[in-house]
Parts: sequence; structure tokens; C-alpha cells
Amino acid sequence: MRQGVVVGAVLIATAVFYNQNNVTQAQAAQTQAGGFVSVQASETEAQSGAAYWTAERLATAQPMPLPLADRNAVSEGAAQATGTSVSAAGAEPTSAGTSVAQLFDRSLFPQEAYSEGNAGEGIEPNDVGTFGAHFSSTRLIPLTADRQYPYRTVGKLFFTIPNQGNFVCSASVFNYRLIATAGHCVSDGNGHFYTNWVFIPAYRDGVAPYQAWNWNTATTTNDWHFGGGGVPNAADYAIIAVSDRVFGTKLTKIGRKTGFLGWQTLSLSQNHTTMLGYPCNLDSCEKMHQVSAGAFRNTAPNNVEYGSDARGGSSGGPWVQNFGATAVGQSGGLNTGRNRIVGITSYGYISTDPKVQGASILDSRWVNMVNLMCGFTAGNCTP
Repeated sequence: MRQGVVVGAVLIATAVFYNQNNVTQAQAAQTQAGGFVSVQASETEAQSGAAYWTAERLATAQPMPLPLADRNAVSEGAAQATGTSVSAAGAEPTSAGTSVAQLFDRSLFPQEAYSEGNAGEGIEPNDVGTFGAHFSSTRLIPLTADRQYPYRTVGKLFFTIPNQGNFVCSASVFNYRLIATAGHCVSDGNGHFYTNWVFIPAYRDGVAPYQAWNWNTATTTNDWHFGGGGVPNAADYAIIAVSDRVFGTKLTKIGRKTGFLGWQTLSLSQNHTTMLGYPCNLDSCEKMHQVSAGAFRNTAPNNVEYGSDARGGSSGGPWVQNFGATAVGQSGGLNTGRNRIVGITSYGYISTDPKVQGASILDSRWVNMVNLMCGFTAGNCTP
């Protein structure tokens, strides 16, 4: 059984699995604290993470199944989070250039047809499902846009579920060392963490233009970690801190290399977003994909749904308001915060026909978790 100690509202422990049948006293105390639960890489894991991810493991990692909701069990029009919106601005990259790494040769690892649909099948730029939620879905145009800010803040997150194999989610950089993803890409919702996270920003077709970044700390909410794994969930999001990398002779933080997105709470309902990630039903999650849509409906307990055709692999991808670059003469309206994460891909439906995805509303839990991770290690949120 993992040993841990409670520090404030955080459980610090080495990245070894909890006993599947027992809950430690430390975990019980953490649950009652109503805060967050974290896992920290041991020194051995920090050193061996890169070695674990061989070309074959990267090439054969499977899409993390998108948590699926039963339409009959989802309640529409529930009360949403209240309070004052809190936000933080993003920043463009300050470390110039790329450092391209060929992770594997795709021709040596034939792709399988994923169970949630073959790559590119039936995709139309403008679409709508049986729920009536309209959206536009497309590859990046051009494909090389993934190396420009703000696209380059988004990437593939690889990780291991012990006894099940290697999987992929999506994630995004939102501070100098921090990336945002879904809670279900960090733990199973029943008190058990995954492990071996490595993040590859702007991944495309087996190439890492900004290298791969190993994890050192992962945190998710008690609402997700001990919530039973069902969706919709009030706070299905997580934060992972990644270690710095050497570029040339200089130790560099990921946020300086890719830039980072901002974030804004209480802004998912009555908004319009660009939803980014690597859905494996589209281009076999080998290329970044974007969906543009407006808020469709609020759902309980703290969620909003938007139209989307993305499935497994898109989990953890950011939903970004006012995505892109400001034009000369563009003054904006009442919600001018640019390139800010307002949601993170959480769930879809058992049937693909509705063509919608849901996300938890970022609220005070998110703010507290950001503050926690910023203070976890000096420099996580400063240049």
C-alpha cells in the first residue's frame, strides 16, 4: 500500500498504485478536507520516464476512452457555479526556434481502426447531431499552424494505466511549467492514480517539434479522484507540472518554449469556444484537430455541453474563448479575454449520434488548484 502524508490539503506520495481494496488514513483525511489529491514522481521515475517511452510504446498507445454519459441520466438546466469570474492571461513564447525530434516512423507501426470510428469517416466542416448542437470541425489549415502560437500550446499526453497499457489524452500549457488536462486522464475516479505521463506539444505524425516533457507532479480534484468515475462530474480536470528541459545549453521551462494559454472561470456557459485536441476517430489522433461551437446547454452538476464530433483521445483538450490573434482595429466586446481556457473536454454520450461533448465549469476549485500547483515548486508560475 502506498504511504503518504497530508500537507495542508494535498496528499504527497511516490507514484506507486494504491491498494485496490483499501483506503489509507491519509486518503480518508484528504477526502474530508474537500481539497485536492496529488502524486509526485519519485527520483527514479523522474530519471526513467524518458527511457520508458520507446518508439513502439508511443506509436501503439491507445486513445483514452471518452467517459460516456447515458442521455437518460443527464439533467438539463441545472444550477451552475456562482461567484465572481477569475482569470489569468496567457503569454506568447519567449524561447525561439524548434528542436524537432522524430519519435517514430509511422510506416513501421500500422495504425488500427479505432472502435469509435475510422479516421476521417463522414467528417463535414459544418455539422450537427441529433441533439441539435451545431459546430464546425476541421483539421488545422495549414497543418503547420500547430507550430504557431497559440496552437503550439496544445499537445498529446501519453500515460500508463497499470495492468491495462499505454494511453493518450490531450492537454495544454497554461503556465510556465503547468499543463491542464482532464481528471480522468490522471486517475480512474476511484482513488487510483495513473503514471508515466509525458507531454508532447504540437505533436504531429510521430514528430515532436518541441521535444517531450516529463511529469513531476499531478493533481486532480477530490470531486473527480474519489467521485466514482461517472460523468458528468462537477470538476473533471487536472493539472500536471512538467520538468524543465535543456535546449542548447540552457535549461528551459515549457511555457517559455511554447507560450501558454490563459484561463477564465465561470465562463463556459453562454460562450463560444475553439475546442482543441487529438481525437482518435479523426486522423487517428496523429494530427491536432479543432472544433468551433457555441454553448448548447447546461447540465448537472456543474457542466456545459457544446456540439462536437470528437471522441476518444480528445479528453483533456482545452476549450478556449477568443482563440487566435487580434486584428488591427479589433476592439472586442464585453468578454475580451483572449486565448483563455474556459473548459476541458470531459465526456460524450454512449451513442455518437448526439455529437456533443461536455466539460466541467472552471470555478473556485480550479483557482485553488492553480494556486496550489504554483506554490508547489518555486518557479512553476514565474519566468
